[in-house]
Amino acid sequence: MSSSLSIFSLLAAAPEPAASGLTRLLDFLAIGGFVMLFIVLCSFLAVTVMISAWLRLRENLVLPASVASQLRSLPNYAAKGDIKPLQEFLQRDVSLLAKLGSLAISGTFSSRQECVDTLTARAKEELHHLERGIPLLEVMVTVAPLLGLLGTTVGLVGMFSAFGSDAGPDTTAVAKEIGVALRCTIAGLFVAVPSVLAHTYFVRRLDSVAVRLESILHETIQTFFAHFEVQRPSLSDRPS
Repeated sequence: MSSSLSIFSLLAAAPEPAASGLTRLLDFLAIGGFVMLFIVLCSFLAVTVMISAWLRLRENLVLPASVASQLRSLPNYAAKGDIKPLQEFLQRDVSLLAKLGSLAISGTFSSRQECVDTLTARAKEELHHLERGIPLLEVMVTVAPLLGLLGTTVGLVGMFSAFGSDAGPDTTAVAKEIGVALRCTIAGLFVAVPSVLAHTYFVRRLDSVAVRLESILHETIQTFFAHFEVQRPSLSDRPS
């Protein structure tokens, strides 16, 4: 009986990990002062940009393997003499590659160079749309540490003010201001480090998408005009 009572007493005395962790986090942020509020806002903005960019750059929305496979099988459709099934397949797909591939094989261009120029301009426009928000991560890499430095400066000013009071150094105020200085620095770096990692990843991802998109579309245009280009008679060949 005594052993069971001791177990219950230990469980009752043990703090709740989630509640204590949340309390420590709130205390950490509260001691940081008004500068910490701006750092927290920067962190929310960075997380929002990361999630949005990750959703836009998913493989099935940018370069799905099924669409690339269908575009590379263009010679098979040419052998059958019917490209309409491929065009319908691309129109049903919502990916970036399907949208540009459908334009490439639409047959609305009078020459191969006109098709290349139009697809190049459209691809740049789409890639610029995919890049939306990512430059903000680079801004966060610079702004968050500067805000941390600002918080550090504010804390040091308060610390020296506590040292110079007429009643003598207020150790409580000094300790609080040191906490403000150090915690703002930590929070600024905590926002900046993931931001620089995410920015590097998304920039590399966009470069990879651009290179693969250019390769697939170039191959598609070459194949399409090699098999489906209509040879228009020149003026000299027309009957008078």
